Amino acid sequence: MAGLLVPRCPPLVVLVVVLLWGGGGLTGCATGRNTVTGRITPAYFEFTKVVEKSGPEDEPGGWWAVCIHARITMGDSGATSVCKFEVGLPVRNDAQGEISLADAQEAAANMANRAMYKILSEAHPSEMLGTHCRNFKELYVLMLDEKIKGARVRQCMMQGVKTVHFNEPYHCDYE
Repeated sequence: MAGLLVPRCPPLVVLVVVLLWGGGGLTGCATGRNTVTGRITPAYFEFTKVVEKSGPEDEPGGWWAVCIHARITMGDSGATSVCKFEVGLPVRNDAQGEISLADAQEAAANMANRAMYKILSEAHPSEMLGTHCRNFKELYVLMLDEKIKGARVRQCMMQGVKTVHFNEPYHCDYE
């Protein structure tokens, strides 16, 4: 069904975010909205446990973190930018208790996809890519904190955190 709607979108206002090779995933177009493609999977959130949980088992503590470099491309113009951000989640909090690596990855990926889709599908074609990145991070932290209390999205700052690059030949490094 979505494929039938795509031709109604003007090609010059189509914003595309490709977070994984092969695209797939989120797509959509409605009157006044942009087509957004790309989908990030939980496996790409290669969190490092940067703070171990210590203290009593029923108290909050510990911290997962990963630095993400995701390419954003604007439609047919070829304009591209890299949106860089660090995602941090508690290992244990008062609201959800123990948060497994799998749960952290699932929440981070789902909320990233939802936030990016919302920002890019409603973006004005004249907006700069840096604005899309900033708007994405502001919405993403709100959505992720709603899912896992204590979540943080900020510029990459932590030492020893893995950096994961999207839409490039896959590689990771430590900064």
